[in-house]
Amino acid sequence: MLPLPIVSRCLQLRDHDEGVCIYLDGLSAHLHGDPQRAERDRYIRTWLRNRGYEVVEIAANELDDVDAMARHFRRLAGYLSMPDVRSRMRDDRSWFRQVAARARPGRPRLRLVTPAADARYVDCVPLVPLDAAAGAFGDPHAVPDESAWEWVEVEAARSLRPGMFVARVVGQSMEPRIPDGAYCLFAGPVTGTRQGRIVLVQLRDEVDPDTGQRFTVKRYRSERTTDEGGWRHVRITLEPINPEFQPIELTADGEDSVTVVAELIEVIDAEVPE
Repeated sequence: MLPLPIVSRCLQLRDHDEGVCIYLDGLSAHLHGDPQRAERDRYIRTWLRNRGYEVVEIAANELDDVDAMARHFRRLAGYLSMPDVRSRMRDDRSWFRQVAARARPGRPRLRLVTPAADARYVDCVPLVPLDAAAGAFGDPHAVPDESAWEWVEVEAARSLRPGMFVARVVGQSMEPRIPDGAYCLFAGPVTGTRQGRIVLVQLRDEVDPDTGQRFTVKRYRSERTTDEGGWRHVRITLEPINPEFQPIELTADGEDSVTVVAELIEVIDAEVPE
């Protein structure tokens, strides 16, 4: 996925030992979550940085995120003294769309299962049909009643945990990262800042114009504003990735105009579960 000019420059720097390293985090499910491996990886990154190396850390769930990858590559281009590439990648996303348009061979299918209690969230999670889930996420700190849904076995890049579920995302507003009809792995609740994160939200008084549904997946932005009367409001912007679609903009006295249900972890499959 690296743009060719950066690949070429990296190969040149390898011979001059100028010390730029890329760390891909969470690509192996059997390694991710291993405390000893995580501690070893932290030690290696610290060792490299203490010796003057620049370490670019890329999480597995960012590989399909065009904005995250553009930030990483702009940073890398800066390290490689390529200001023209760094500037061009601020707005140019054509390289990412070309790669994302290619079919991924061998992508695992989802498989419906009937798990034992001790197997839940080990290799399977609930499959939540969003078009039938109205009211199921009334408490933003709880996922739907897991007994109400079917379960699917998934092969994810990270360890599963309670709070995760799979849902099918419809619409084209988040393409190319999330193809129309793709099954995605989500995790809730969303802790810490929501800024810039791709989240599943439930709209209270609006619908997504792309799908007509109250559930939507978008990149979340919010800011507080003050009007002439001194009232403080929250402006929430739900941003699509596809430039052909407009953001959903909401202004309210608080952030309760949307319920942030969960954060996107990764796109699992675009096939129908079997």
